[in-house]
This record gives sequence, C-alpha cells and structure tokens, in this order.
Amino acid sequence: MAKRVEFDLNTEDLSERRRATTYTVDEDGVPNEVADYLAYFARMIEEQNVPEILTLYDQAFPDLTERFFREKMWPDETVVERIIGPGNKIFIILYKELYYRQLYARNARGPLLVHRYESFMNYQELFSELLSSKDPLPISLPNIWIWDIIDEFVYQFQAFCLYKANPGKRSADEVDELINIEENQNAWNIYPVLNILYSLLSKSQINEQLQALREKRNPDSVSDEFGQSDLYFKLGYFALIGLLRTHVLLGDYHQALKTVQYVDIDPKGIYNTVPTCLVTLHYFVGFSHLMMRNYGEATKLFVNCLLYIQRTKSIQTQQPAKKNFQYDVIGKTWDQLFYLLGICLAVQPQRIDESIASQLSERCGERIMHMANGNIDEFRNAFSTGCPKFLSPTTVVYEGTNQSKEPLLRQLQSFLEGIESQMALPVLRGYLKLYTTLPTKKLASFMDVDNDHYDSFLGKLLTYKMIVNELGKDGVLANNDDDEPQTDIDFYVDRDMICIADTKVARHVGEHFIRHIQKLHEVQQVLARLENKA
Repeated sequence: MAKRVEFDLNTEDLSERRRATTYTVDEDGVPNEVADYLAYFARMIEEQNVPEILTLYDQAFPDLTERFFREKMWPDETVVERIIGPGNKIFIILYKELYYRQLYARNARGPLLVHRYESFMNYQELFSELLSSKDPLPISLPNIWIWDIIDEFVYQFQAFCLYKANPGKRSADEVDELINIEENQNAWNIYPVLNILYSLLSKSQINEQLQALREKRNPDSVSDEFGQSDLYFKLGYFALIGLLRTHVLLGDYHQALKTVQYVDIDPKGIYNTVPTCLVTLHYFVGFSHLMMRNYGEATKLFVNCLLYIQRTKSIQTQQPAKKNFQYDVIGKTWDQLFYLLGICLAVQPQRIDESIASQLSERCGERIMHMANGNIDEFRNAFSTGCPKFLSPTTVVYEGTNQSKEPLLRQLQSFLEGIESQMALPVLRGYLKLYTTLPTKKLASFMDVDNDHYDSFLGKLLTYKMIVNELGKDGVLANNDDDEPQTDIDFYVDRDMICIADTKVARHVGEHFIRHIQKLHEVQQVLARLENKA
C-alpha cells in the first residue's frame, strides 16, 4: 500500500520535475510525480494555502493531464485515498469534481449516464457539506476554482437536460437507467439544482451584503459568520451568476436580470478576477436585455465584453501556451457576441468603439446591412448562431426524434415576432436621415402606406421615437465620459410635420481633457489631505 508522501513542492520544484523524462510507477499504476502532486495538493487544501492551491489547480493539473492522462483518466478516488491517507473527505470530493469535469470535457458525445449520475451525487455531497455545517467550513479556495465549481454545476445540468431530450446521445442499455432516474427524480432535476443555488445565496446573505455595499453600509451588519466567511461569500456571489445563466437557459429573462440586480458591473467586482466569469456575466445580462428589447443596454454590455476579450487576447499571446482540458468558453463567446451585437445595431444603430466597429464590419457587415433592410432570415441566422443552448428541464424522449432543439425554436419564434413588429424602424430611420423637416403624409407615401393604414404608421413612428428616447437609460449614458448621444438621429412630430435633428457631433477633445484635468486635481487634493492626516 502506498503511504502518504511528505513532499514540499514549490513553483521551482514543479518546473524542474516537469522537465524530467522518466518516471517510476507505484503499485496502483500512478506515476510517482502524480502521487507526490496529489499528496501535496491535499496538504495545501488542509493548510488553506490559496496561492499554492491556485498554482496546483490552474497550472499543474492541466499540465499533468496533458503529460500523463491524455489517453486515460486520472486515478479513481480509492487510489487517491490510498495515496493521501484517510481523513481527507473534502479533498476527495473536490478531486472527484475535477475528475468528472475532465470526463465531460474528454467525451465529445458526453459521458455515460452512470457518470452523469455519479457527478451529480458528488455535487450533492459537496454542497451538503457546505450548507449543513453548523459553522463555516475552514476551507479556502482561489476565486477561479470557486467559479468553476458553480459554472460546471450549471453546465452539467444543462448537458443532462439536452441528453434527456436526444435519444441519439445514449445507448439502449441506458434507457432503463434513465427511466429509473426520472421516476425517482434523484439526479439533475430542476428543483434540487435551483434549491442548491438559492441555498447558497441564503447561506451567504449575498444579496443583503451587496445591497449594503451599494448603499455604502458595512456588509458585516447584515451578515452572520457564514456571510463573513470568504468562501461562503464568494460561493454566494458566483451562485448569483450561475442562477443568471440558469434562468436565461430556461427563457426567464426578467428573473435573470432580477437575480443580479445588486451585482455592480464595474471593474471592482469580484467577477473581474475570473475572465470566464466576466464574459459569462456580460453575455447573459446582455442577452437578457436583447430579448427584452433594451437594445441600448445590450449593445453597451456586448461592446464592453468584446473590448475586454480583445485586450486580454494580446496578453495571453505573450504568455507561454497552456493546454487545458476545459472548454474554451471565451473563444466561443467571442464569436457569439459579434452576431448578437450585429442584431442590436441593425435594429437600433448607434456609435460604438471604433476597433470593435471595424471587426464587426469585417465579420458581419453584409449581414447587418441585410438585417437593416428587413431580411428576416438574416435575423434568424444571427440569433441561432449567437444565442445560448436553451433547455427544457421536463422534456424526456426515450425513443424517437431529437427534441433538444425545441426550446431554441420557441425562443427563436418569440424573438422573430418582436423583430417583425419593428421591421419598419430601420427603413424609417433611413428616410429620416435624408431630411431636416418632412411632412408625415410624405413619409407615409415613401413607405407605401395608404390612408387606411396611416394611423398605424403614426404608431410605428411613435414606437421609433420611444426607442430613441429609451436609448441611454439604465446607466448607458451615465457612464459615458463624453456626454455625447449614442444614437445618430433624433426627431419630434409637430402636428403634421416631422422635425429631424442630426445628433452626431464632433468629439470635443478640449473639453474632454479639461474634464479629466479637473478630476486629476480633485484626486491630488484628496491625496494631500490623506498625507496631512498621516
């Protein structure tokens, strides 16, 4: 039996051991370097050494996976328990979470049903340990691992719902197992999944604490020892974003936005420490605004997210390439964001960052032009490419055709119905840009509107005016340093005459610098006062 290895590993030791070319193997078939790694990993979890845990999780695990486990799985829990010794229940649970995550990533068609079930039971055990404890568990994990646990939990729930609706993804032997699971409702049911996520919110008092922070109050005044625990606070925080994603996948956009109402989307948020979390938050909040026809806010979020990915891409290319078994979330979302941004700008044009506008023109310039001209098929294609994989938690198909795309078709139909009601708006905008004043009757004739439909035409005109007025609400203009309008046209109706104003103005460079010089002076004054107090 392999004994527990006392192995003092640091970054330099790890780098040196990576360069080795030959390894001995213990009786379980585990390379000594992997056994040493697991023993050291368990010890760092026990000692709550977060910087070292981050290195072992984010660098060493993918590296060892690439070198030793490209064609096979990591050792199972019984082997790991022999290596690290008894009494490490939390580490075994966390290790199994990594094990099943690798299993999901490795199988293109998805893992076997038994592995899906075992993974859920492991999550149940993990969250039960966290939520049923009388006192906060003495565990410290890096932000990226806490986020990955929540994100993978929601992903596996989504994958199971799609698996249930697609008979082609399972073998005949798995049908009886699936019937048993569904009859007993004991794995990946919507209710326990939501219950776990909402329980994390309740246990951490995260909404109360975020509300207190927004109101500049002490969050400790509204939280107990669980809310004041760093682990539970971050679990609750990331659970909010996990719930956001879950509600969007279920098609409940109002509840999705309500879930993250206290999460401030600014550079100081905790989500900003984990790139995939930042991208997930912006993507799903932006998509919710898109589906609720708040195109201005959706555009802002999509552009900000694309700018972030663009900046971090240049940093990543300067670093050594790190192979990871996890799915490239940022790379896939990068493409989706351009299609969704194209939809927003086709319906409600506005000025955006020049670098993003240039890339958008290269990727989707012709598509946006067709959408602006009312081509409903282009809207359909752009939405299908850019939207998430919607799910139906109650759909189960034991035999027959694949029903996993039915939720997508329903959301697509709902989206297109909204677009069709606004189809005249891009054309209307095109005519208004040609004039400074224009009789309403003349504009109606341009758009082939007869007298019988004249009143409904005025309704569309007022709808467009409403969209122009709504642009910039909910914080879009509030964060705009230049105080410039985001749309390039505005108008009002005076009896039977339309008065159009071109709102695209030159950037006031001088005023921009004066404003920032004033801000700099204010900061210097604050610093001077602090120095005097010191």
